Amino acid sequence: MNKEELERIRQKLLDSFITLNKGDINTKPGHEKWSISQVVLHVAGAETRFMHAAFQGLKENKKTNPADVDLSVFDDPSKKLKAPIEPPEEWKGKDELVEVLKNSREMTFEFLDKYKESDLSGISLNHHRFGEMPIWQIFELVGKHENRHIHQVEDIKKQLGL
Repeated sequence: MNKEELERIRQKLLDSFITLNKGDINTKPGHEKWSISQVVLHVAGAETRFMHAAFQGLKENKKTNPADVDLSVFDDPSKKLKAPIEPPEEWKGKDELVEVLKNSREMTFEFLDKYKESDLSGISLNHHRFGEMPIWQIFELVGKHENRHIHQVEDIKKQLGL
């Protein structure tokens, strides 16, 4: 996945909540469900963790030539996945959410600006759910993960009548 596609996905996420007020963003549609704010914090936190794994993979320079992992689990939003880290429930404003998204994306673009896919051929990283995977596939993971949560934000908006 390239920078332009990641930017398109990020803009779609921003557009999904940017016109909402702070109350709407922070209201949970049910006791065991996340608010839009929590979803956004989760997306930014996951992207940051993914990129830490990528930078760690670079540092370790493991040339294991791993096969691509199957990321299709992210394609069906109706299949629920348990997040390894629950996002905080504290209320956040739009500006704070935009800032955490900006910070996580800066880390991703720092990597993309510095390295080319061909330079990293055969190098792997270790992901908590997928195990060893090609380092470059992390960008597909970032995009698929974020798209999945865009659907979640839209579902929360419907549940809240927004």
